[in-house]
Amino acid sequence: MRYILFLLLAMFQLPIFSQKMTIDANAVLDKALASLKSDLPVRMDYDYEVLDDDGEMLQSDKGIIYIDNNRYALLMQDMKVWCDGATQWSYMREVDEVYVTDANSDEAQNLSPLYIMEHCRDGHSVSATSKGGIVTVALQALGEDSGVDSVLLLIRESDYRLVSMVISMPGQGSVQVDLDGYLPGCGAGDDVFKCPLDQFGASEIIDMR
Repeated sequence: MRYILFLLLAMFQLPIFSQKMTIDANAVLDKALASLKSDLPVRMDYDYEVLDDDGEMLQSDKGIIYIDNNRYALLMQDMKVWCDGATQWSYMREVDEVYVTDANSDEAQNLSPLYIMEHCRDGHSVSATSKGGIVTVALQALGEDSGVDSVLLLIRESDYRLVSMVISMPGQGSVQVDLDGYLPGCGAGDDVFKCPLDQFGASEIIDMR
């Protein structure tokens, strides 16, 4: 059946195949970055899932994220993270602790979609496919010692907005983030990106700098 369909649609399929093969993944990623940066500061709904190597969900959470260049605030139910460009604060509700780290480290920025989009090409091959108005930019690690095995960025073709990303780590499963409720120019002030430590007076503060 598949062979018959191929014969019937060959004249249409060949241009489609050609179009998919000639997608410039780097150009799509550049446009997505430019689109996001032109809208800063941005507020988005942030749905977060951690999956094991078999695709079984280990953890999920949801909330909102504010992004403004190297500053972001991720406010979910079980985890809250603030980064003002110099310092990052991470609150974990399960242990009731606030961890303070240097914002310049990769670990401190790896929850920000903007940071990931800006740096995910380092040490990774880049390719892209298009289907149903969504361009999937796939990044695959070039070396075995990479901390990130692969990254999938799903970008809406009509406006180049990032709608989802999947980050896979060797032997550690993957993290999937779905983004919605895009609000450009949200007017987030400086206080949005700083941890309100006075609200966590009973929590242990662990300075890891």
